[in-house]
Parts: sequence; C-alpha cells; structure tokens
Amino acid sequence: MKAMFLGFAAAIIIAVVVGVAMTNMNTGTDQAFSTTNVRL
Repeated sequence: MKAMFLGFAAAIIIAVVVGVAMTNMNTGTDQAFSTTNVRL
C-alpha cells in the first residue's frame, strides 16, 4: 500500500513539474522553425 501511494505521489509531482516546464518554454513552432526565408 505504501509503495502504491509513493508511486501516485511521484506521478503527480512529475506531471506538475513537466506541466510548469512546458508552460514556461513559450516557444511555438512559428518561432522555433521560422527563418528569414520563411514568411508565416
């Protein structure tokens, strides 16, 4: 039972950290893949 709750807690913590990291990246495909030769 203890291992199961530890697994749930780890999954929740990982999900929150990844969600915050993805939100703060602020790089859309239009910025990441655009060059001077590409007009969007």
